[in-house]
Amino acid sequence: MFLYIKQEYPEIANQGLVYMDVWPIGYPMLAVYHPNMMAQFIQENSLPKFWAMSQVEFKGFTGGQDLVNLDGLEWKKARSLFNPGFSAKNLLSLVPDMIEEVLIFRERLRKVATTGEVIKLEDYTTNITVDIVGRAVLGTRLQTQVKPNHLMETMKSQVGLIYFGLDLPKQLNLILPLKNWIYNRMIRNELAPYILNTAQNYEKIEGPKTIVALALKEYINEVQDYTARENIPSEFVERVIKHIKIFMFAGHDTTATVLAYIYYMLSKHPDKAAKIRAEHDEVLGTDPTAAASLIRADPTLLNKLPYTMAVLKETLRLFPPVGGSIRQSPPGHFLTHPETGVRYPTYGFMMHSSAATVLRDPEYWPDADSFIPERFTTRDESDPLHPVKNTWRPFEMGPRNCIGQELVFVEVRLILALTVREFEVEETYPADAPSWMGFKAYQITHPEVVSTAHPKDGLPVRVKSRSQGD
Repeated sequence: MFLYIKQEYPEIANQGLVYMDVWPIGYPMLAVYHPNMMAQFIQENSLPKFWAMSQVEFKGFTGGQDLVNLDGLEWKKARSLFNPGFSAKNLLSLVPDMIEEVLIFRERLRKVATTGEVIKLEDYTTNITVDIVGRAVLGTRLQTQVKPNHLMETMKSQVGLIYFGLDLPKQLNLILPLKNWIYNRMIRNELAPYILNTAQNYEKIEGPKTIVALALKEYINEVQDYTARENIPSEFVERVIKHIKIFMFAGHDTTATVLAYIYYMLSKHPDKAAKIRAEHDEVLGTDPTAAASLIRADPTLLNKLPYTMAVLKETLRLFPPVGGSIRQSPPGHFLTHPETGVRYPTYGFMMHSSAATVLRDPEYWPDADSFIPERFTTRDESDPLHPVKNTWRPFEMGPRNCIGQELVFVEVRLILALTVREFEVEETYPADAPSWMGFKAYQITHPEVVSTAHPKDGLPVRVKSRSQGD
């Protein structure tokens, strides 16, 4: 929406921001377009999240008591609790567990490649990312690729109750609080045993530690009571469950869409697909079937795939699942345009760092609508393709950047390393299907998964096997 407003009213938007009164659909808004003005309230002075996120939008889902919505000291404590689990080093240690799930994904692709049936690619990428998040966060096999999973089905049903704008059927639904209470109880009953079992058996866990296990370690170190493992307070369990819910929801949903879009974009750009496959041949050997064993033995091989990372970053630039961060300002707060020096008041507005707009802005990205992964491989700052400071922000920036971005980097590189040489996809949209911004697989708001962008119709494709050497 903000991108089209900028295109429609360039004389206003080129001042760096746009004020909008969208009542009764939403709150008075301030869309910020200049990356260095975004930095003023996201990075240099990280302002609190907009009040309605915790008190209205996520109130039923987590009570606003999660890492996305908390502020101040409570947020700092939560972030420090989970930082160790989301570190690059720890996530690489979990790669052997992730590989088990990716091999199931690969078998599913082989099966549909043999039958030639049309699938919704997003369904397949969603299931694999759910299973990887289950391994990384909880240390359990959710097996959503094999059979329906009660935890995720319940969570999906509850996510469908969230609303971010004018939605009278939800806002006037008197049984909505009851539904949220029931779902919260069901999800708690599913998750609490994982937390308590991890706490009580922490010393017995061999090898890599999950995100929850490391959070419990941080908690036990914090309270300096090593008998706490046997008696974790129920308030702490409740707190961890709320964080896990946001990790499970945000961690699979956004990764699934970007993974689907990567396969889609590689199908549209055979030259880029050839480059990523050549990189995999060089780093992992020319036998794709041996890649899993090699990576299991040395997960750091994933760090030697710069072009694969560039493909991921360029896909996120074109199809960011989240449009930006939403903040609120104190009275007397201003944003200053760095070139003109003009100061703009912000108090009383929902401030939006319009990341999805700056990611497609031709002022910062030459040939902005084209898929050019090479933007992220050049180290020469004088190269026109080199990303401008503060402009690549699909995970946002500053102290409140997405804690899960390292997990995205690890799992997407792993999945591509084990599949992209063996398969390619072919979109199966009808010939007369509408295009938007040059693609039939344009991003939409899904009525059941309301908070992030998804590919139209789940991205229908046929999966094709590639003969070796193609």
